[in-house]
Amino acid sequence: MLKQRRFFVFFTAVVALLAYFVFSALLSQGQPESNNLNAEKNSSEGGPAPQQGPLIETVLTGLSNPRGVVVLSDGSLMVAEAGTGRNTVDPQKWSGKLTHFHDTNSDGDFSDEGERTVWFQHLPTYNALSEYSTWRDEVSGAGDLLHHTDGHLYLSVDGGHDRIGLYEVSPYKRMGRNLSALSNMTGIAFSRDHSQIYVAESTANALSVITVAEGERQKITQFGALASGQQSVPTGVAVDPRNGDLLVALFTGSLVVEGETIAFVPGDSVIVRVDPDDGAIEDAVLGLTTAIDVAVDGDGNIYVVEMTSGPADPIEPTHDLFNPDQPALHGGYLRFTGRVTRYAPDGSEEYLLAEGLDMPTNITLVSPGEIYISTGQGTPNRPIPGPDGPTTIVGEVIRITLPDEKQR
Repeated sequence: MLKQRRFFVFFTAVVALLAYFVFSALLSQGQPESNNLNAEKNSSEGGPAPQQGPLIETVLTGLSNPRGVVVLSDGSLMVAEAGTGRNTVDPQKWSGKLTHFHDTNSDGDFSDEGERTVWFQHLPTYNALSEYSTWRDEVSGAGDLLHHTDGHLYLSVDGGHDRIGLYEVSPYKRMGRNLSALSNMTGIAFSRDHSQIYVAESTANALSVITVAEGERQKITQFGALASGQQSVPTGVAVDPRNGDLLVALFTGSLVVEGETIAFVPGDSVIVRVDPDDGAIEDAVLGLTTAIDVAVDGDGNIYVVEMTSGPADPIEPTHDLFNPDQPALHGGYLRFTGRVTRYAPDGSEEYLLAEGLDMPTNITLVSPGEIYISTGQGTPNRPIPGPDGPTTIVGEVIRITLPDEKQR
């Protein structure tokens, strides 16, 4: 049913788009061209503008594994980068970063000269392929990011081994307390009053809560096995602003079948709803493949990021990730098949917002009409198969702008 409904939405959008172009071409005969693609267009009878889909723009490119994104009140961005994954003995060569981007020339992106200020560099970074022989190109380091109402930032860092933390960063660019060093935190979210931080602990398959004032930590729930018996790995968490419920993205762990290791089972990934008081769990969105992050708007609509549509050629632990002359390999995950989907509060009525993304990881919901997605997980500049032939991994942040709900 999900595939049929998704095809229907996509097919309808394509038909509407073709009809729009034909109609516009007829109207434009003898009229001057307009470069404003978002301008309101009325029919000859003064009717409403044709339906338009989401506007997808790249606002940052050339990053090294961007993860958490925060949009400040002035429209500037704070972005956490996990780095290149090259784990060296010398910490000064670590490449993780926390950077402030400001669109000083008001051109809509943040990639121009002078628009970035690095707050912290040399943050921990590592690649699971070389550290743990996972057969997949997976970079970890600086991860999710939150902005407190008092101006502080909270940054989760998974540097592997004993380099794990949830750091408090002051508005004056000072690294402060480490609120937790017990388990890596792939997803973090504030409680509605910002007095607590909920953390998705992927290595522990658990969900916990940490008080901001005291730094006290308490486990909320432990996640059991998924449909095929594999581990459920929490990778993202969001708070439903209507009632304080927690929405958690459960990525599927690997599964061994008749001696063969399967990276993940398509369709087994889910979004679950968790009661923060008693840890009760119920399914929210089923039938996903690689749910890696989640967000919720004020109406309870659920936004899901899926990193990829399926496993691909594994990559040898001895593979030189930094050799640009290596053959183009997916590296364990099928590239350019990630997507972002919106679901109704009951988990139905999906609306495909973006597809064909290269390994998206994090979502930031500014409003129901403005969404930021981090893409390009993996070793920067490593050769990979692309939609139009061999290309390389490039870390980017894209912005998805949705049309006015009244227009759809």
